[in-house]
Amino acid sequence: MTDEPIPRVRRLRLVAINDVYVLDQLPRLATLVQAARATDPADAFMVTVAGDFLAPSLLSSLDAGRGMVDCLNALGVTHVTLGNHEDDLEPTDLLARLEELDAIVLLANAVDFRGRHAATDVVDVGGVRVGIVGVVSGDSGLYRRLPFGGTTLQRPNDAVVAAAERLRAAGCATVIALTHQGLEEDRALAQLGVVALLLGGHEHEGYLETNHPTPLAKAPLNATAAVVAEVALTLDPTGRRRINTTARLEPVAAYAEDPAMRTRVDRHLEKVLELEARTLLTLDEGVVLSSAGSRLRQTSIGTLVASRLRDALGAEVGLFNGGGLRGDTDRRERLTYADFCEELPFDNEAVVVRLSGAVIRDTIRFSRTERRGTGGFLQVDDGTEVSDAHELLRLANATFDEGRDYRVAIVRDLLVGGDTLEPLMDHARAHPTVVPPENTGLDVKVAILRTFGGQALAQ
Repeated sequence: MTDEPIPRVRRLRLVAINDVYVLDQLPRLATLVQAARATDPADAFMVTVAGDFLAPSLLSSLDAGRGMVDCLNALGVTHVTLGNHEDDLEPTDLLARLEELDAIVLLANAVDFRGRHAATDVVDVGGVRVGIVGVVSGDSGLYRRLPFGGTTLQRPNDAVVAAAERLRAAGCATVIALTHQGLEEDRALAQLGVVALLLGGHEHEGYLETNHPTPLAKAPLNATAAVVAEVALTLDPTGRRRINTTARLEPVAAYAEDPAMRTRVDRHLEKVLELEARTLLTLDEGVVLSSAGSRLRQTSIGTLVASRLRDALGAEVGLFNGGGLRGDTDRRERLTYADFCEELPFDNEAVVVRLSGAVIRDTIRFSRTERRGTGGFLQVDDGTEVSDAHELLRLANATFDEGRDYRVAIVRDLLVGGDTLEPLMDHARAHPTVVPPENTGLDVKVAILRTFGGQALAQ
């Protein structure tokens, strides 16, 4: 009687992150990656990023993503897909960063994207081939312009299904997908069961869902935790393959900082620290910038912020809630970055929405009458004129037209109840498609900083 052959198990281990806007947690993540690689080593090891890593952030507004690429290369990232915010970079900067990135860039649904990328990749796991596919959302509402220089984006889930079929036909035992799209779209893909593991991005909260045919995992914002996953491929004596996938969310807080990565991160963050003393704007003699009374009246800082936000987002009108301005100092001679952060201490997401002149009129009037004295008092841009009686006279540097639609740069939270601006809330409830999805805009500070250029953004 002979012993039956023992089935051979091949293991692929992955550490996955997504939506990383700051470098702060990367030293701890580096230690996590080292431990995942070295502890009971698997046959193959990958580190992946499912989009939104080059932008938006204060650092990327200064270095166009160079610091993040340098750190991800040192981390040993093997595969990435792009997110909608990678398109925040100027096209030439994006293409340059992708050339500098050591990882394989996967974009199966970007038909004519000019940047360095591949639709799929194949990883050898102890002699077994595993396919990898990556896709980015094709929802035009997530982009500030034509995506990636006018690239044609196919439906992400369709592209994954087609790519998985091709990879299996080419001899892959199974397929893993990196996606950057909404949670519901990822859930729909996970229900199809066409891949062994789905590592997603775009949401900023962590998700781990194992109630689908395909496990679905998304790490939380800024690598405060990573997805640690393992795909085990068992070959029985008859040649049949069994695939078992496990995944968990692993917080990085329990890991010590890697000294080399901390040194690297600190070197890049020097650009941010140096910025505090830099002059963003030189003021003419006699000009004073102040936000004092921004809950009661139009202020010079309010005008500056609303106007710069408008220009940064390519809108026609800029509106900003007075409660978002917190400086208590008159700014004379110059405005520094430290002043700027003091005036704008909060993290707010700014978006562009289409609003009729009538809705803008009613919202401004309401904010300056019913909400006067509160954070909801709206500051307007330099192309808008409001009378002492709170009547809208001019908009977008022209006579106000109540029937015309305007592109308005505004804090997204105001559309969904922030500061209780009832005309705006009523409009958003009646027309829910007006409200851009969360995490599709830009941080107010990051957006406005771009408009100063010159000395502020010097490398």
